[in-house]
Formats: sequence, structure tokens, C-alpha cells
Amino acid sequence: MKPNKANSSAPLNITGIVILACFVVVTFVLGVYGFSSVYVAKANISHSELTRWFDVCYSTIKLFSLISSPAEEALKHWAISAARLTAACSVFFSIAFATFFTAGSWFKANFLVKYYKGHYVIYGLNDESTFLIDDLLSKKEKVVIVEKDHSNSLLIQYKKKKVTLIMGDASEIAIQLKASILKAKAMVAITGCDLTNLAILKTLVESPYKPELHCHISIDNVMSYKLFEPSAFYSIENIKKQSTGLLINIFNLSEKIAIDLVQSMNLGGNTDTSSSSSEPVSVLISGFDEVGESVLRELLLLAHFCNHKKIEISILSSEDNDFFITHHQVLEHCNGKGLDLWDINFIGTEQKLQNPSNFNHIIVCNEDENIALKSILRLYDMCTLEQSKTTDNTTTFHYYNALNHDIEHQQIKSFGALKHILSFEQLLDSKSELLAQRSHNIYARAELGVCDLTAEKLSERIEIHDKKTIDSAKWLHWVNQPLFKRRSNFTEKRHFPMKLLALGGPIPSGVFECSTVEESESLDFLPYLNEFSDLNTEIIECWVTFIKERTGLTNQQLTQRMHELARTEHDRWNAFHIVNNWRYGESKDEAMKTHDCLLNWTDLEEKKPDTIKYDYKNIYHIAESLALMEQV
Repeated sequence: MKPNKANSSAPLNITGIVILACFVVVTFVLGVYGFSSVYVAKANISHSELTRWFDVCYSTIKLFSLISSPAEEALKHWAISAARLTAACSVFFSIAFATFFTAGSWFKANFLVKYYKGHYVIYGLNDESTFLIDDLLSKKEKVVIVEKDHSNSLLIQYKKKKVTLIMGDASEIAIQLKASILKAKAMVAITGCDLTNLAILKTLVESPYKPELHCHISIDNVMSYKLFEPSAFYSIENIKKQSTGLLINIFNLSEKIAIDLVQSMNLGGNTDTSSSSSEPVSVLISGFDEVGESVLRELLLLAHFCNHKKIEISILSSEDNDFFITHHQVLEHCNGKGLDLWDINFIGTEQKLQNPSNFNHIIVCNEDENIALKSILRLYDMCTLEQSKTTDNTTTFHYYNALNHDIEHQQIKSFGALKHILSFEQLLDSKSELLAQRSHNIYARAELGVCDLTAEKLSERIEIHDKKTIDSAKWLHWVNQPLFKRRSNFTEKRHFPMKLLALGGPIPSGVFECSTVEESESLDFLPYLNEFSDLNTEIIECWVTFIKERTGLTNQQLTQRMHELARTEHDRWNAFHIVNNWRYGESKDEAMKTHDCLLNWTDLEEKKPDTIKYDYKNIYHIAESLALMEQV
């Protein structure tokens, strides 16, 4: 990995050497000038001129010994007095510099860090965390790294940068206090071991200091998410009861890579996903390691379209995997079974691929970048040979490239660049987090029955409400929401582009400036809209007006499109719960993961007629969320 060029300030040791050299040079110049002005040649020496310069050099060098007295030669020449001063400065600076150079890291880690405030504490120094650390350093942020392994080869690299290194076990409260965790802006546990990361969080939760802290915890095994479910130790309810100031954000690196890919690949955008007569979206995934599994999960969550055609996912992998053991409910609801949400099949070799040009999207997820590039080029060649017979080249190509090598191709795109995925903006200052929080506040306003409060006043009311509320299920503050609800909120927002395909595509900025609507139009034709008093009808009116102008849909056609989108939203909602291993039950039980709404659309209309209106409400929320996104 190349060092971050943005952090271009000179290392401390180079700066110190330059300063010391300046002192020495000035001393020599002044000393030679001063002594050469007062020394005379000795008469009994044949080489008088040479002797004179020997004495000058000797006297100048002797200044660095600090044994000459000002009284001896103080009146001889001003340059000698100046040289004596700079010589003393050289000696003392060299001593101080050598001391700081050898013990500077120890001084920063043991004393200076106590005065840090608003810094970032990174637990774990490895190939992944370096991307985040370098990005923080490029933004001139204070960073404290806590690392346990004294033999870590990266320690030398970061000792040369403006980073405070603390050696020790991060799961010990003494080490965390040494990193000034109580005054930190945020912490990131990315040690590469789930148990270690969870132990670090547990120490913070159980500590008596109760810090106000944003905690980002890396989880490599998605099964570890179970530890954050209701009744588990790391559930938000339990954490909030012990340490109210902690805001927990759990992330899985492979999952973030998959999210970034699907958001950028225009899923379903290269085919018709609105017409019931069109072919279903088809995707080929080559390589089924951690990244491949995460890409499959993201497709299972989001690949639901207005025409209700099941996505066809083919997985090219010659090795057995335990995906359907980990996600056991997925197998129960695909390939014609259960709710029948997807069609998934495995292909053992490329030779068994009948016609790769039939796929809308081809994604190569091999974690070896050379293998990934080789595979995508081979599949691209196979597709273009077949598609050259027609004029409809609709396949998009994507391959995993974590180090983001500069290989550009018009049709082949790389994904998964860790420099982007593990950047400050993506991990610590995510706009999606802010959007989700603002979107959730719309719900909180409705629950509290207030609509005219500022964001600050609303936050105060929510905090007062949550402190008085014993039942954690009724807490309203975003930071008090269970991890599962937050993930559900994020997933709903990520599905917007797939829904918007049925409404003409992405919505440009400026649409929600209601001044663009010349005459107010009745929205009574929109199903269930009038049943929700908390919806912003002005924003929805702007949205509907723009859609009708762009697509030419009549009120009746748009109403039908809303019916289809509501059903699509319920399919997505079903998929989210199924991927997280929920199943149908007579009643909702978060601990047992059962829900009485896990039904197909027809059964839901028959058994839960009062529930389907909330799927329509989620469609109308798109307008409000997009308007918030513009503000973000």
C-alpha cells in the first residue's frame, strides 16, 4: 500500500536534523570569522598561515565543548560571542532532540495523550485499519492507535507519522483510559477478531465512566449479529441501560463492499422492470467467498421490482458453502418454495454456462484480484462474442478490486476499493446515517403529536420521552433503536432506486421546491394517502407532479403503479426478514423471530387488511426521504 501523499508534512526527525545542522553551520561560520580576525601567526613556525588556520578551526570546534569562558575572549570579537551562544544552542538542542527521538513515542503515549480531546481512537493496526487511519491523518485529525502486538511491522511506519501509539490489550479499561477514550469523538474497533472487538465494547459498556461516545464495531462473521438481538448482552436495550451515552454502529466490511457495489451498478436499470411481459432480471455471481456471499445477500434484499418478476441469480462456484445453513430461511422461500422470492441456482464450472450474454449483470467476487480480473475479462469476451450478433448489449460487468488498481474499461467496472469503503466519509461521517435519523424523526414527531418543533427541541422532547418510558420497544430516539430496526431503515432507503425505476428513474434536485407546482392538485386518487395525517402532502404533490410530467402517466395509471409498488415494498419487507431468518408466526415475537405479516400480498390483503396501507405509506415516504436527502 502506498503512503497517503496528502499528509505531506516533513517527519519530525528530518525537521530536527535540519534545525541542528543550521545551528552547527552558523556556529562554524561565526567562529571562523571571529577567530580569524583576532589570531595572528606565530613567529617561530615556518608555516605561519597554515598554523593560523589550524588554530582558528581548533578554537571554533572547542566552542562545542562549552568549556570556554566568556571572560577570556569576550572583548576580542562580536562573532566569537555569537558563535559561543549558537554552539551552546547546538549542544542542548542535540541532547533534547536525541531524547525526544528515542522517548518521544513514550512521552506522547503516557503524558501528552491525556490532554487529547475530540480525537479518534483506532483499536487494531492492520492492512484494513490503515486506510481509515491515513484518511483521518490527511484531514489533520488526531488519531490514537491501540495495538497489542509489539512485533507488528506497521508500527515503524506510523511512528514516523503524527500518530500516538499505545501498546496494550484494548479490552482493559486502563488501556482505554490511557487512550483518553472519555474525551474521544469516536472509536473504531477493527482488530480483525470479532471476540476482541466485542470485548472492547463490553469494557466500555460496563465501565463506571459512562462516556458519550460513537462506537464503530467491525464484525467479520455476520452470524455475530445475533449477539445484538433482543435479550442478548449487546442488544441496544441492554447497552443503554448500562451506558446511555454510547451510540453503537456495527459494520461488516464485506457487507459494506456489497452495498457500495449494488448502489453503483444500476441494478435492473438496463432492462424493463415495470412491464409484466418483460424478462426477469438475471445476475451471475462468480466466486463465492465472503464478498460473494455479501453480494448475494444484498441482491436478495433489494432485487424486487414493480413487475414482480423474481430475480434469477446464478452462482458460479466449484466449492461447497454453508450460505443456506447460515441463512436457512432463504432456501425455504426460493425456487418455487414458501413465499418464492428468488430463483437461485449454482453452476460448478464456466463450461456449464449456456449463454453468459443473457445475464443483465455479471459480478466477479474472487478475493484474489488477479483471478477476478482474469475471470471478468474471460466472461466479457464470451458475452461480447455472443452479443456481437445483436445490437442489444445490456450486460454490465463488475469485478472485485480492493486496492483499486488504475484499470479503466468502458464496460468493465471495479468495486470494493478499501480506500473508499474505509474512508472517513463512508464509515464515520456517513450521510446515510444522518438521512436515516432525520427520516426516523418524522415517525417520532407523529408519535409525540408535535409538528412545529425545531430539530433541537424535538431531540429534547424525545430524550425526555425515552427517560420516562420503561418499555424499550417504545423508545423514540434514533440512538435507542435496536440494531435490527436501524438496518431495516437503511435497507428501505437503499431500495429507492429500484422503486424509482417504475416512476421514470432518479429524481433530480430541485423537484421538491413546491414553488414549481403552479396549481394545487388533489391527490385523492392516491390509495390510502388520506389515512395518514403525518405525511407531508406538499412534498408528495411536488413529487407526483414531476412524475406525471416526465412519464406521461394519467392519474389512473399512476394509481395502478402505486398498487404495484406497494406490493413490491411488501416483497422487499418479506425478503429483509427472511434473509435475517424470521419466519411466519401467529404473532410478532422479536425474540423468536416470528411475524404474522410474513405473507404473500394476496394473503396479506385477506388476513391483514388493515396492514397493507403501511406499504403504501412507505412508498409515499420516498418523497419525504428524497427531500431530506437534498438537505443532507
